[in-house]
Amino acid sequence: MRAIIWPILICNLLAACSSSPYGRSQLTVPQPVSEVYSEVNMRLHLATTADARYKCAESECDASKDFDMRVARLGERLADKSFELYPDLHERIGRFEFVTSDKAEPGTTSNASGTVVVFGGTRALELSDPALAFILLREMGHVIGRHHNENTATSIIVSVLAQVLLPMTGLLRALALLPGASSAAAASATTATATTGSVAAATATATAASFLGSRAVIATYWPQQLAEADTIALTVLARLGYDPQDTADALAEAERRLAGDSSWPRDLRASAGHVAQIAQGPRPDKERLAQHTASKPLKLTHVIGNPSADATEPSPQARTQ
Repeated sequence: MRAIIWPILICNLLAACSSSPYGRSQLTVPQPVSEVYSEVNMRLHLATTADARYKCAESECDASKDFDMRVARLGERLADKSFELYPDLHERIGRFEFVTSDKAEPGTTSNASGTVVVFGGTRALELSDPALAFILLREMGHVIGRHHNENTATSIIVSVLAQVLLPMTGLLRALALLPGASSAAAASATTATATTGSVAAATATATAASFLGSRAVIATYWPQQLAEADTIALTVLARLGYDPQDTADALAEAERRLAGDSSWPRDLRASAGHVAQIAQGPRPDKERLAQHTASKPLKLTHVIGNPSADATEPSPQARTQ
């Protein structure tokens, strides 16, 4: 009984109930705990992703620097609008930081502190501004939506349960298999040897099980997190004047350049489909809002996210005119 109560108490101390910006219930950990865990996960992700194989030529280096500057400039603008739309974000992070990493494949990653890393291979996708802005904002959406905090809580809970329950199971199994000993000394020695070996093996098994188990649990709600990040991205883009259909078209173009079937290309394809579905309209919530306000049909940009946030910046196209 104590073995069951102990992990429950630990989980209650570490985790707290919260909700995402769109009302989904979450079990999260305090921000400092998530910052440590997510930083380790981000570094592990970077360490296990292949670096670019060759040094860039002069023209390619210039293009790479231009891409880095483009990410930084666009990221700063996206961050300003995100803090404006989600004021409670200031309570968790001081700012967003955008960096590029010299990786061969396209991709992004982030941590709970607000660091967003763009892999160098993303430049080969030749993303337009709407597509690049969406990709940056989708990663920012995981921070805004407390997804790192939620995943950290899951990892800790699964790890505690695995470290407590699996070694106990292994120990009980080892004791059950022990033959009857003719002497107390022989029985004691056999018990000690069997116990030590079983506990060591069970500990290693528990470590592997906690890693795989947490990944399996996170995978069950990852589609919801991805959809929330997509919605957050579209919300911020709408407030900046980007048309959802333009974003959907830009992602469709980027999708045609994607290769491979690793997790990031799969997720981007899923996001592209989600954005296209939203951009097509009409949606029930748009009709309901129009009836509620007794006004003409609302534009989609007024439906995404918080409908009361009417102020939008001029569209990127309008600013160039």
